[in-house]
Amino acid sequence: MRWRLPSLALALLALISTGACGPTPDLKTLKLIPTVTGYYDDGPKNGQNHLVPSITFQLKNEGTLALTNVDLVFAFWPVGADGEKDSKQIRGIGNTALEAGATSESITVRSDVGFAGPQARAEFFVNSSFVDFTIRVFATRNGRTVKLGEVPVDRRLIPAGRSGNLP
Repeated sequence: MRWRLPSLALALLALISTGACGPTPDLKTLKLIPTVTGYYDDGPKNGQNHLVPSITFQLKNEGTLALTNVDLVFAFWPVGADGEKDSKQIRGIGNTALEAGATSESITVRSDVGFAGPQARAEFFVNSSFVDFTIRVFATRNGRTVKLGEVPVDRRLIPAGRSGNLP
């Protein structure tokens, strides 16, 4: 009888490690729904006005299984640059599942790096040294990463204290 307990434990471990406990949700079924992009008025920095790229979005689970514990990585790339200027990692979906077919609440993510200058905020977009940004968004779960999209940032000023849908 003593030999059965270790054999049973090994069989159980084999089932768990091979994923035989049930289907695994696919991150490719997670869709990014951008609602607002623009440049957030981050207030004065070192005596200059400072704007940073910002995105407000929702996540939609287009799969047939609920999703939990998904991290999101946002890479802020200046258009034409060789690399990102900033990145942010957040928890997109926590322990509370995003059920199949459901859409999350709106989430806003902003870079810390942007454009600074002495001119009025409304004049930033006509400045010859202004550079547009693109935001690349990735989802990660259990060591797997999937690109959700690449979103150009609109040349729109988002005033301090505002986020979400703008008129």
